[in-house]
Amino acid sequence: MKTVFIASVLVATSFAASAMSGNHQIWSYKEAAAGPGKTRAEVIAELQVAKAAGLVNLTESDMRRAENMQLQAKSNLTREQVQQEVIALRKQGLLEIRGGN
Repeated sequence: MKTVFIASVLVATSFAASAMSGNHQIWSYKEAAAGPGKTRAEVIAELQVAKAAGLVNLTESDMRRAENMQLQAKSNLTREQVQQEVIALRKQGLLEIRGGN
Protein backbone atom coordinates (compact mmCIF):
# COMPACT_ATOMS: atom_id res chain seq x y z
CA MET A 1 0.00 0.00 0.00
CA LYS A 2 2.83 2.36 0.86
CA THR A 3 4.50 1.63 -2.45
CA VAL A 4 1.36 2.50 -4.41
CA PHE A 5 0.90 5.71 -2.43
CA ILE A 6 4.51 6.81 -2.89
CA ALA A 7 4.38 5.98 -6.60
CA SER A 8 1.18 7.97 -7.06
CA VAL A 9 2.66 10.97 -5.20
CA LEU A 10 5.77 10.86 -7.39
CA VAL A 11 3.70 10.66 -10.56
CA ALA A 12 1.47 13.55 -9.43
CA THR A 13 4.42 15.79 -8.58
CA SER A 14 6.19 15.00 -11.85
CA PHE A 15 3.04 15.97 -13.78
CA ALA A 16 2.76 19.18 -11.80
CA ALA A 17 6.42 20.02 -12.41
CA SER A 18 6.12 19.41 -16.15
CA ALA A 19 2.93 21.48 -16.32
CA MET A 20 4.71 24.45 -14.75
CA SER A 21 7.86 24.18 -16.88
CA GLY A 22 6.45 26.39 -19.65
CA ASN A 23 5.40 29.21 -17.33
CA HIS A 24 8.83 30.76 -16.82
CA GLN A 25 7.90 33.56 -19.22
CA ILE A 26 4.98 34.59 -17.03
CA TRP A 27 7.08 35.08 -13.92
CA SER A 28 10.33 36.34 -15.43
CA TYR A 29 10.95 39.79 -16.83
CA LYS A 30 13.76 41.65 -18.44
CA GLU A 31 15.05 44.67 -16.63
CA ALA A 32 15.15 47.79 -18.75
CA ALA A 33 17.57 50.62 -18.14
CA ALA A 34 15.87 53.54 -16.44
CA GLY A 35 18.04 56.12 -18.14
CA PRO A 36 18.90 59.52 -16.75
CA GLY A 37 16.47 60.92 -14.21
CA LYS A 38 14.73 64.26 -14.31
CA THR A 39 15.43 67.11 -11.96
CA ARG A 40 12.82 68.38 -9.53
CA ALA A 41 12.46 71.55 -11.60
CA GLU A 42 11.79 69.54 -14.77
CA VAL A 43 9.13 67.45 -13.07
CA ILE A 44 7.42 70.54 -11.61
CA ALA A 45 7.48 72.25 -15.02
CA GLU A 46 5.92 69.17 -16.65
CA LEU A 47 3.26 69.06 -13.95
CA GLN A 48 2.39 72.72 -14.47
CA VAL A 49 2.09 72.20 -18.23
CA ALA A 50 -0.13 69.15 -17.71
CA LYS A 51 -2.32 71.02 -15.20
CA ALA A 52 -2.68 73.96 -17.60
CA ALA A 53 -3.72 71.55 -20.36
CA GLY A 54 -6.31 69.97 -18.05
CA LEU A 55 -4.60 66.59 -18.06
CA VAL A 56 -4.08 66.46 -14.29
CA ASN A 57 -6.71 67.15 -11.68
CA LEU A 58 -4.90 67.66 -8.37
CA THR A 59 -6.42 69.58 -5.51
CA GLU A 60 -4.45 71.87 -3.24
CA SER A 61 -4.73 69.33 -0.42
CA ASP A 62 -3.22 66.67 -2.70
CA MET A 63 -0.32 68.99 -3.45
CA ARG A 64 0.19 69.86 0.24
CA ARG A 65 0.15 66.19 1.18
CA ALA A 66 2.79 65.42 -1.45
CA GLU A 67 4.94 68.36 -0.33
CA ASN A 68 4.69 67.32 3.33
CA MET A 69 5.83 63.80 2.47
CA GLN A 70 8.87 65.24 0.70
CA LEU A 71 9.70 67.62 3.54
CA GLN A 72 9.93 64.90 6.16
CA ALA A 73 13.57 64.69 7.17
CA LYS A 74 15.38 61.41 6.92
CA SER A 75 16.86 60.31 10.20
CA ASN A 76 20.56 59.68 10.65
CA LEU A 77 20.02 58.16 14.09
CA THR A 78 20.48 54.51 14.89
CA ARG A 79 17.66 52.45 16.36
CA GLU A 80 19.36 52.51 19.77
CA GLN A 81 19.64 56.32 19.69
CA VAL A 82 15.95 56.66 18.91
CA GLN A 83 15.05 54.26 21.70
CA GLN A 84 17.19 56.26 24.14
CA GLU A 85 15.45 59.48 23.03
CA VAL A 86 12.05 57.90 23.61
CA ILE A 87 13.04 56.72 27.09
CA ALA A 88 14.39 60.16 28.00
CA LEU A 89 11.25 61.94 26.73
CA ARG A 90 8.98 59.53 28.62
CA LYS A 91 10.95 60.11 31.84
CA GLN A 92 10.50 63.87 31.38
CA GLY A 93 6.79 63.36 30.82
CA LEU A 94 6.99 64.84 27.31
CA LEU A 95 5.95 61.68 25.49
CA GLU A 96 3.01 59.46 26.22
CA ILE A 97 2.65 56.27 24.24
CA ARG A 98 -0.69 54.53 24.48
CA GLY A 99 -0.82 50.82 23.84
CA GLY A 100 2.96 50.46 23.67
CA ASN A 101 5.55 49.22 26.11
